Amino acid sequence: MNDATGTATQVLFVAPGTIDTVTGPAPVPAASDVVVAVDRVGICGTDLHLLDGEIGDPFPLVPGHEFVGTVISIGTEAARPGLRVGDRVVVEMLLACGRCARCREGRRNLCERDDPAVSPAAGRQMGVNIPRTLSPFTGGYGTHLVVPPEGVIHVLPPTLQNDVAVLTEPLAVAVRAVERGRVGLGDDVVIIGPGPIGLLVAAVASAAGARHVIVVGGRPERRVLARSFGATDTLAERGAELHSRIRHLLPGGPDVVIECAGNPTAQQDAIRLVRRGGRVVLAGACGGGAALTIAPDEDLLTREIDILPSFLAAGGYERAITLLDQARFPFASLITHIFPLDEASTALAAVRGRTEGLIKAVLLIPSPSPTLTGGH
Repeated sequence: MNDATGTATQVLFVAPGTIDTVTGPAPVPAASDVVVAVDRVGICGTDLHLLDGEIGDPFPLVPGHEFVGTVISIGTEAARPGLRVGDRVVVEMLLACGRCARCREGRRNLCERDDPAVSPAAGRQMGVNIPRTLSPFTGGYGTHLVVPPEGVIHVLPPTLQNDVAVLTEPLAVAVRAVERGRVGLGDDVVIIGPGPIGLLVAAVASAAGARHVIVVGGRPERRVLARSFGATDTLAERGAELHSRIRHLLPGGPDVVIECAGNPTAQQDAIRLVRRGGRVVLAGACGGGAALTIAPDEDLLTREIDILPSFLAAGGYERAITLLDQARFPFASLITHIFPLDEASTALAAVRGRTEGLIKAVLLIPSPSPTLTGGH
């Protein structure tokens, strides 16, 4: 089913609110491409924003950017050091050009190139803003993924299994958020929003040496789980009560607040909770139409705080893979629901509806054909 002479199955976002499943010929890659048979893909809140038409106009789109799979074909001009057919891999969603000013300074997530004349997907993100009409196999909700030359591929260690490795991309997002906040030994950190990213941020902050890691919000079971991901305290309060509790636990205020909830109220809380001169990291995507209201003097100028948006996962994959492989935290416990690919609509509805007990949902992709091509 997953060889170059077989068929490929994909879940397609046809238009806002419309999902379809399509089957057709498997990809015939160009000489510069690598083909991956997808094993599983995580469902992200961004996928819902995409389905709702809140992120550009990428339709028709094959979504999915949190994928893990096996290399089944390497083009004659696509050889990469250490990469072989049969390797289990994760692929970075960012297809940065590597040549623009932002790429040269190491901020590939801010790539300024978006020129189909250079590459059909240059400067874009797999599974997010590459329409199927532009490049048909660049999303993880399907049996095949074609990685163009701009794609960054990471071979997984043999000790790291796919059921945990599927968390590499969200953990890399967490790594970048913690690094943006310059979290270090002895820092007091508050994390707003114990979704998958927030829980992973707690783990990364703890691993970075934070003294206190306080996780705010969410259902009781998520706050309980946060303890196993390095949280020293968890809080359910909001508004003025939350501020009072934080000041009781951390009289001077936290050094760093990392917002992972993805809503303006949480962002506002983050800005007002942090200590004078502290750092605020905004890591949650709010979706279209959201607006943040702040008092420029009272909230910002007179407190001289750093506000640091953290976008995607540039530079975080290697550290994420290492942290997953170390198994210091119970990463597998985050994946509470697994759906087959043909139940993607049900899975997305479960994520949107915040089904009881759901933390992270994953789509399991049909097993690949034994036929492997390439030879590198």
